Amino acid sequence: MARYGMIVDLDRCVACQACVIACKIENNVPSSTPESFKGRQMNFRTRVVPLFKGGKYPNPRVDIYPVLCNQCDNPPCVAACPTGATYQRPDGIVLVDWEKCIGCRYCMATCPYSQRSLIQLEETAQYNNPTAVPPGNTRSTPPKGKVDKCTFCAHLVDKGQPPACVTSCPAEARIFGDLDDPNGKLKELLANRNSTVLRPDFGTEPQVFYLLKG
Repeated sequence: MARYGMIVDLDRCVACQACVIACKIENNVPSSTPESFKGRQMNFRTRVVPLFKGGKYPNPRVDIYPVLCNQCDNPPCVAACPTGATYQRPDGIVLVDWEKCIGCRYCMATCPYSQRSLIQLEETAQYNNPTAVPPGNTRSTPPKGKVDKCTFCAHLVDKGQPPACVTSCPAEARIFGDLDDPNGKLKELLANRNSTVLRPDFGTEPQVFYLLKG
């Protein structure tokens, strides 16, 4: 059984947002509008976050971090869910069963990375992709009142394809694969490059790794 993970090469990411757009289109994530921004109703499964480290105009120091669900090996969201809607597959991917989700948001409260969102908007036809049904669900669009999150595009992974954010990245900054494959690209990169995970002190054992800038 594979154990899926992702590597983000911070040397390669150019903050073009192609991953964000591809994720929204592939996974029917509701569109963000000026109104939803003002109402704090924006929905993302992946984001590109600038972290200002110092300096000043015209030479600020900014680090770019693409962030998504860390698909933790020890996911607190699974333990917090009272209905079993949030669950972890044997391959490590954490999913949400919308039929079981009651919108209580306990999982959102326990996710230390703030990588879950409550769908507060109606379905949006412009992102209708009927083939993107997350495993265990019957709908291709996140229903209003349910919690949504990155799935590693499990519907694609189950077909032997990489997540949409990986395919769309023009700089090849995202690498997806089996962490347990001794001859895989992930194993090679983690062995030969300095890497980190977000907040290892949380004990969640993230399966998304960041290759540090050289």
